[in-house]
Amino acid sequence: MKSPAPFFVFLLGWLWLGPAQAQQQGLVQQFTDSSILLANGDTLEGPLTLNRREDVVQIQLGDGSVRTLSAVAVQSFAVKGEQIDRRRNPYYYDDFYDARAGYYYGNPFYSTRPLRRRQERPDTSLVRIFRVYRWNRGNDYSDFKSPGFFEQLSNGPTLLLRRESLVQRAANYNSPYGYGAYRGGYPYGAGIPATQLYTDIKDDFYLGLPDGRIIALRNPKKDLLNAFRQQQRQIEAYAKVNHLEYTNARELAYIVNYANSLTAANN
Repeated sequence: MKSPAPFFVFLLGWLWLGPAQAQQQGLVQQFTDSSILLANGDTLEGPLTLNRREDVVQIQLGDGSVRTLSAVAVQSFAVKGEQIDRRRNPYYYDDFYDARAGYYYGNPFYSTRPLRRRQERPDTSLVRIFRVYRWNRGNDYSDFKSPGFFEQLSNGPTLLLRRESLVQRAANYNSPYGYGAYRGGYPYGAGIPATQLYTDIKDDFYLGLPDGRIIALRNPKKDLLNAFRQQQRQIEAYAKVNHLEYTNARELAYIVNYANSLTAANN
């Protein structure tokens, strides 16, 4: 049996990739409750929709009206009651309460206090905190900076921050769509290369500095250690002894809290 003609193979791939690319859009999250602190000091409360890519929130007020706010009009906001997204690991819905309070393994302040148990299932009643920082939107060659929303995961003075976005990934045996979700959707493959895509949620980490600047952690371990250069050896040893991963949001928050404790001790 002859293999499909090259043009036919290209056409099948194009027909599949076209809709996948067209469906690319910003991550939108909905919360049943929120409290927004505006740049002018006022506060608003109500159900909230967060558009990650556009850095815009829409809040429904008590009178039924809807107000749209860009990041430039906001200082910070707290949310809870997120609509559960089954693409996420259940541990994602951790609110980082202990990390935002400064906890890290070995912190003497917590030696006599019980640590709140980690959630074993999604709990959207937990409160999450977002803050506004000015950034170059990942363009290191641009001096232009605009306000954006960052989720706070640790305590300060240097904060671990997170932004989320949607990305397209190629399906394979290890992906959420597993066997059969590849080879351009063509039955039995027939030698067609893997082209089927699925939408996933990507975490990007940053450090928020006391002076308002942010540092992108593209390589979380390398970039974090560079940011705390004087404490680098102590941080590496701490993460190794406690088996902490620099790519795990909660564990990275503990590492940042520990790094902050070292700088405080030196001061």
